[in-house]
Amino acid sequence: MTSFRNTTFLFVSSRSADTLGRVERRWLRVMEALLERGATVFLICTPKAALEAPAHALGVIIAPYRLDKVNLIRTRSRIRKYLKRYRPAVAHSTGYEADVLLRSAAKALPVKVASSALCGSWPPIGANRFRTQVRRRLDRTTLSRVDAFFADCADLAERLQEAGLPAGRIVLDPPGVSLSRVAREASAPYQAPPGHPLVGYAGTLENSRGLLTLAAAVPALHAVYADIAVIVAGEGPARAQLLPAAADGRLNLLGHVENLPAVLAALDVCVFPTTEQGTPTSLLEAAALGKPIVASAVHGIADLFDDGVEIVLVPPGESSVLAEAILGLLADPARAAAMGDRARLRAVDQYSASATVERHLEVYRRLVSALK
Repeated sequence: MTSFRNTTFLFVSSRSADTLGRVERRWLRVMEALLERGATVFLICTPKAALEAPAHALGVIIAPYRLDKVNLIRTRSRIRKYLKRYRPAVAHSTGYEADVLLRSAAKALPVKVASSALCGSWPPIGANRFRTQVRRRLDRTTLSRVDAFFADCADLAERLQEAGLPAGRIVLDPPGVSLSRVAREASAPYQAPPGHPLVGYAGTLENSRGLLTLAAAVPALHAVYADIAVIVAGEGPARAQLLPAAADGRLNLLGHVENLPAVLAALDVCVFPTTEQGTPTSLLEAAALGKPIVASAVHGIADLFDDGVEIVLVPPGESSVLAEAILGLLADPARAAAMGDRARLRAVDQYSASATVERHLEVYRRLVSALK
């Protein structure tokens, strides 16, 4: 185990939501690994933000300061004081304000700067066109100060290169999932609704998940399998728009389920008809379980798995093509099982939580070595 003893790291997040984002969930695992290796870890975040308590519980030192999104000059000055006081070898940020302010504050200081962004979150978007232009200008102006940019999909990596960031500073860092947690939750008792075969979705019911497309595909599925059950498990803002499909029998809306991987494990085909770029965590969970998957061909999914080899990709929003893909897997169980096995191997090799942590640590080793 490589030691980071006598090495200080600073994490800066401008996220103020009451739930952890994907980058922050990943950071917690990375922070824990750094602490285990003897590092000192500081965190600047909004007071009482979702990241504060779990980071503190790990032993991270919290720097109590709210990033002032109005007075950026004052906030930049405060972050610069933190950098001079803590002298971190690496300072890692996520979120527009944190990214811009940290990069600016680190100017001419002996610290390596890292940023993390998700496929759909960069370049930044403001409340209106003017604010979007301002945010993007500030972001690109400070981008040259980034020594390592963790991008979760190939499309984002390409956009960063187009913005002028050298390819050698971009780290392709796909989403990760805890294999042990998924296996444990998948083994929990679960009574599936009646019907055969079982297909469907389990995860957060976001509007971007494209579940109306799944509902629209159900009549074509019923035409071939009269007893098929189409399941949607989870809670979220898209539930209301799915109620008509539940009322007429097209979907089984299960609502909150304690262990969503248990639902995924029961399905014959897992379906992710998302309409926006990004990677649903539950898709990675389905892959980790070796389940046959049909998903939309969007960045964040198409970048991670081989179409026709590991999963089946379809154009987003096209219910007839979605139904055809689902029926194709149901008609050929051997092919479906082989694809599921290959997806599982890909998830184990590249998308496990441990692989994600080690990827971060390797980049940090390189950055720290460059300071010596």
